Amino acid sequence: MNTKSFNRKTWLGAMFTFVLVAVLGLTFAFKPAKPAVEKKVQPSLYWYSISPTNTLQAQLNTSPQTKDDSMENGANSLTNCKDETPKVCIIGYDSEQTLGTSIPSSVANDHSIRFSR
Repeated sequence: MNTKSFNRKTWLGAMFTFVLVAVLGLTFAFKPAKPAVEKKVQPSLYWYSISPTNTLQAQLNTSPQTKDDSMENGANSLTNCKDETPKVCIIGYDSEQTLGTSIPSSVANDHSIRFSR
């Protein structure tokens, strides 16, 4: 057996193995980190029922609370609406409002709970 050929094959095999391990190591070492999922904090609002003429009918809570707390099965449920349709069931404001005031034509999702299907 030719030892020069054997040594060259051994050396090439070792180098190939080293390169393969190095490439795999670098691939996993510099794998991009997953972006942190930021949970949006819901605002605490005063919630109002709406009349058929789209005006504020009645204030439903005396201290501000979030949308999740106000929905059915929430910590302080104010409605049985499940937020499934485009039509607004109750609307929330950052401050107390005057009853009879018209509601805006477009309402932010976190400031409204919409009717169930």
